[in-house]
Amino acid sequence: MSRMRTSSIAGSLGGPAVSILGGASLLCVLLLTVRAYQVEFVKYAFLLWNLFLAWIPLFVSMTAVGLERSRRSPKPGLGFLILVFAWLLFYPNAPYLTTDFIHLIADPSYNWHRIDESLIVWYDLVVFFIFSWCGLLLGYVSMRHFHMLVRHYGGPVAGWAFVGCTSFLAGFGVYLGRVVRLNSWDVLFSPFRLINGILGGLDHRGAIFTLLFGLLILIVYLSLYSLGSITLHTRKRPEPDGERSAGT
Repeated sequence: MSRMRTSSIAGSLGGPAVSILGGASLLCVLLLTVRAYQVEFVKYAFLLWNLFLAWIPLFVSMTAVGLERSRRSPKPGLGFLILVFAWLLFYPNAPYLTTDFIHLIADPSYNWHRIDESLIVWYDLVVFFIFSWCGLLLGYVSMRHFHMLVRHYGGPVAGWAFVGCTSFLAGFGVYLGRVVRLNSWDVLFSPFRLINGILGGLDHRGAIFTLLFGLLILIVYLSLYSLGSITLHTRKRPEPDGERSAGT
């Protein structure tokens, strides 16, 4: 991929996408604030922390894109490889937001037998969905950045292999975070706990969980990628001769 093409895609996934995701994140904060005001106590504040963690892989991927723009070498440097490693550590925090639905399902305070009369249930359902959707979108944009960069350095096959492998690695990362209760920074502060957690997750339950969430991440990525490709193809389609002559 040429540098011009790389910069063009990076720009399309830069300002507008970040602005939309920033607006959606502010909406999440607003919804939780309204909820706290209406019921007079703060609940689900952990969603804000999880949303903050979901932004980290996007910051890392944008840094990697900026670094690539300033380079003149056709091969990736050490800085790029370090950013890839950091991104792989923090990327599962983005799709992890989808697992927070478990708090809504397991909360005994909801009257599920009279759900049609409980507006707070539907309100919270929308809140959790928007948070999880923000996580998936943040993950998509950051993965798209690295997909573009890996394809730039290694070609299309390497790019799609990166997407496939990363999706299932992230699925296992979500398992380590939700079930084993590990954090991304354990690689630095609790490496032995991390190793024990990884070894403990190598069983049939971990494999099924990894497969399910890996497929979820991959399907979301392929769907959004395909929609983006359709949009780009429509914009580049030449006008028919009849329409062109009519406008002249």
